[in-house]
Amino acid sequence: MAECSECGKQTMSFTCHYCGEKFCSEHRLPENHDCEGLDSGKKEEYLNKGEEKEEASDEKWFDEKFESQDVKKEVHRNRRSTGLGNDILSTLKNNYTLSIIALTSFSFMLQFIVPGYFNNLVLNPAVGYLVTHPWSLLTVMILHAGLFHLMANMITFYFFGSILEKAIGSKEMLKFYIGTGLISSLAYVLMSNIYSLLHGAAFSSGIGTMTPAVGASGAVVAAVGAVAMLYPQAEVLLYFVIPMKIQTAVKAFGAIEVLNLTSKLMGTTLPVIGGFASSAHLAGLIIGLIIGKRMRKNVSRTSRIDLFQA
Repeated sequence: MAECSECGKQTMSFTCHYCGEKFCSEHRLPENHDCEGLDSGKKEEYLNKGEEKEEASDEKWFDEKFESQDVKKEVHRNRRSTGLGNDILSTLKNNYTLSIIALTSFSFMLQFIVPGYFNNLVLNPAVGYLVTHPWSLLTVMILHAGLFHLMANMITFYFFGSILEKAIGSKEMLKFYIGTGLISSLAYVLMSNIYSLLHGAAFSSGIGTMTPAVGASGAVVAAVGAVAMLYPQAEVLLYFVIPMKIQTAVKAFGAIEVLNLTSKLMGTTLPVIGGFASSAHLAGLIIGLIIGKRMRKNVSRTSRIDLFQA
């Protein structure tokens, strides 16, 4: 603290570079205290310095403003040059769940465009067919019976596959999807041949025992089972309608599929669910639960996750 040489106030002082006196903030500038040390030459120099500072400040603002605009334009050009196609490819590359959905949807369109596409990829449980079409154990996953069938599977897989991918990683999720899909196909082939041995070419209702299969339901249900083990407190809508805990939903779904499977073993088919590939669904669910239980030790879990369907 010092006394201002102009007004005498005791305040924080500023030393004038021209006269060497101390002044308060109000009189610190040379022109505010009639600075004696500021002769005409120095005053002109002082004023010129002030103008130079203002000009430098204006130039800096001008440069920064237009430099910022140039950067924004360059970023915009770069974004535009990458194109929508590259953005989509980048998204699919980093999200295997969406990649599977995109591939399956594209394949569904090919069913109606490419002659022989469907017939060469569909899963026929006859042993002779599998000898000549072994790839059908996997390609069945990219075929669907109709738009509703496709949407039901892919919407379900979007929610549960995404959660699984975040939990175990993209590559592990892809291995899980392919592996459980293959196991589900083998289960369908096995049970179809058992039905045929027990009941001949058709059940009492007339539905064929060796009906070809399409769809990724086995792998999708497996994803649901794995998520149920990882996040047992999650809430879902069973068949997109009935809200319940995921563990309850899995038990209810499993019970319905067991009932349908048992009915077929007895030679009859139930209404509505009689056309379901229950053997594939149950195989997928069981293997999903087993793998999910093993994953649980290595995956960080939350106490509650809200899902929206099953």
